[in-house]
Amino acid sequence: MGATTSRHRRFPPDGRLIGLALAVVATLYLTISTLTLLNWGFNYDEAGGNVFEKIHPATFVAAATLLLAGLMQGNPLTAIIGALDRYPGTALFVAMIGILIAYSIKIVGLPFTAFFDTFLAPVMVFFLFKDMRKERACRFVWLIHSLMVLNAVIGIGEFISGERLTPIVASGMVIADDWRSTALLGHPLANASLTGAYLLSLALGGAKDLPKPFAAGAFIVNAAAMVVFGGRASSVILLVLLGVLAARGGLRILRGERFDKTAVLTALIVIPIVALALTTLVEAGFFDQFLARFIDDKGSAEARVYMFELFQHLSWYELLLAPDPDQMATLKRIYDLDFGIESFWISFVLSYGIIPGLAFFAALFLFCRDVLRSIRPGGIWVFVFFFLVASTSVSLSSKSTVFAELLLMMLVMFRRPQIEMAHRSVRRSSHMMTSKVTVSA
Repeated sequence: MGATTSRHRRFPPDGRLIGLALAVVATLYLTISTLTLLNWGFNYDEAGGNVFEKIHPATFVAAATLLLAGLMQGNPLTAIIGALDRYPGTALFVAMIGILIAYSIKIVGLPFTAFFDTFLAPVMVFFLFKDMRKERACRFVWLIHSLMVLNAVIGIGEFISGERLTPIVASGMVIADDWRSTALLGHPLANASLTGAYLLSLALGGAKDLPKPFAAGAFIVNAAAMVVFGGRASSVILLVLLGVLAARGGLRILRGERFDKTAVLTALIVIPIVALALTTLVEAGFFDQFLARFIDDKGSAEARVYMFELFQHLSWYELLLAPDPDQMATLKRIYDLDFGIESFWISFVLSYGIIPGLAFFAALFLFCRDVLRSIRPGGIWVFVFFFLVASTSVSLSSKSTVFAELLLMMLVMFRRPQIEMAHRSVRRSSHMMTSKVTVSA
């Protein structure tokens, strides 16, 4: 039993230094966007520069914190391997990332630094934030919610004033005629994706640690921010999922299940107030530019059609084992897709091929399963929202910290109580020991 306890002690360990490092990681991810790095002169997503400019500062701090946590437990390599051993899906995902990095360098000839922020960073965030004690978790609850509210307030302020913290940059070009806000999280679509995930998390009980007035205010402010970020797909998918959740809740009440009377009473008071506020905002023209994007999307819908036409120019060999990147760059220019292919799945397959792509997607979903097993029920809805939005945007097919930021949010807002985590750890340990005994026999 002693060996089992030692093997599964808390990682990262408690302590002020680790707590401070985690706070720096969370703050950097949620305040320093990729657009900010570009605006500061870093060659983050552009040609040139050194490798240190290609990786987000929060990812460096997260890696250093993992190393520090390992050193505090003796051998850092042993500690990290022990952590991966408990989550085989995550271990497979890390291995698949390593394979694709080698594949990018040796076979495809594509830049590989995107994997660090886009996919390795979420794994580091998972191990750093999945097992926080209650006192530390409560501080991070306030940090995450406060930063999301601040981001929404800044976004609304940018919309009203017409000024931005950072300009929108795509493929090295400044987009001067775009009215959408960038706020702290950067690109409007990244803002819409994370804000929508935050709103869905609030609706699923992610604000249970907050006073109800603050939670209600956070929901209202971020709901208004969805308009100024202009994410059409994010907004529509969010409304559909919220409608499904509301219908499920209504059916449960009709079946006679118990419900929170205070929540129902609050809803009866808040809904008329929100309806009045919406009417006022409509008359003031707050939604005009957002609704206009559904009528004139500046070629976004055409781009989603054109991306399927790229397949007809490729042989089966290229489709299965990765097209030539120079050929793909030429085809993108021909079809006016210089700003990217607006679907994570399609873009990934057209970069690395169907076989590597499907293998990577399988490993990605195994990693997501490990995350869901580490948090309270309800997180699967947030993943459904996030990956549906990713199906309509460049998102994870480009260098981005949005997945790491999403996991950071989920691990804090949907964390399991410590007692429940301890029981799950014991059950997992017992299962692993039983399996080993069976194999030995």
